[in-house]
Amino acid sequence: MITVVGSYNVDLEVKVDRFPSPSETVFSRELLVLHGGKGSNQAVSASRLEGRVQLVAAVGDDDYGTKAISFLESENVGTRYVRVKRARTGTAIVVVDREGENMIIVDRGANALLEPADLGDSLEYTDVLLTQLEVSEEVVKKALIECVDCIRILNPAPAILRDVNLLRHADVVTPNEVEAKQLTSASTVVDAANSLLRLVRYAVVVTLGESGALVVTRRGTSKVPTLRVRAVDTTGAGDVFNSALAVMLDKGHDLEEAVKFANLAAAVSTTTVGALGPRMEEIEEYVRS
Repeated sequence: MITVVGSYNVDLEVKVDRFPSPSETVFSRELLVLHGGKGSNQAVSASRLEGRVQLVAAVGDDDYGTKAISFLESENVGTRYVRVKRARTGTAIVVVDREGENMIIVDRGANALLEPADLGDSLEYTDVLLTQLEVSEEVVKKALIECVDCIRILNPAPAILRDVNLLRHADVVTPNEVEAKQLTSASTVVDAANSLLRLVRYAVVVTLGESGALVVTRRGTSKVPTLRVRAVDTTGAGDVFNSALAVMLDKGHDLEEAVKFANLAAAVSTTTVGALGPRMEEIEEYVRS
């Protein structure tokens, strides 16, 4: 069982020819209303890759919250621990340019109300825990500490961390290049990864977009390449990477094999619009073509 502890957001995705400069107005080409939030993205993407998944999250007592739970259930994600709060459902405004790059602003809404007690007994039968930083550090810390017999993956995004010692409770930490540098103030990715490794129990995996991923353990450092694709939308690629990593580790693959597949899943995800990952058969079809 994979347990994802994290956020649900409604994604308002705005497509533009280019990002506006400060004080500049640009017109959009399209506006999409999508399911999002790092927790939800990762849970759904893991389920699409044939993982057995449940989500611990919070939604509002509004129409968006009701639709969120229905959507998660339709994607075979367990919703027993999705809490309904007296608040608005979290919302993310995602601006995507013609190159597929994105800028994101998040209104946390109900996500800010998820409490440590909301974890309940969700971790009792968990084999892999996957969590991020769009919910409170207190919730993340409790999940990491209490999941004693599982593989604990922390995706430190966004890289806003009051207590860096939180990393000590994770087995694998998965920042992207920017996040790794933000967390350590290091000038290079390798230095940042090695700095983080001093805190993490087992490994640091830095995602590098089209350059693949850097895997750093106490046994050494390796670069794992990825599949080159024509990216349409990079939104959620990091979430797909983490979900695929969790699924592969849950199935017993070693870290490097898991990272190789996670790179592939993330790359394929950028060839379509939206933050959710491809299904296993879609990855297989893309590789065959």
